[in-house]
Amino acid sequence: MENGLRRFAGGAVMAAGIALACWLVFGASQEWEGEVRLLRMALGLAATAVISGGARLIFWEPSDGRGRAGRGGDRGRAGRR
Repeated sequence: MENGLRRFAGGAVMAAGIALACWLVFGASQEWEGEVRLLRMALGLAATAVISGGARLIFWEPSDGRGRAGRGGDRGRAGRR
């Protein structure tokens, strides 16, 4: 997937997660009790996971390990003596 398309998809996923979170805070019934209250908590956790997944799509890093600063290799001034 190209970077532009991945970032656009990440923005759309984050917008959906934020919309779900806003609905839970401002629009959902505040009188949910019992097992439905646990469903509301699960929906809140799902909204957090969706927002996090969208951020991963936007700020994606390849898994080959190249281009990571501070991981092995040159240690800078602190490692030199």
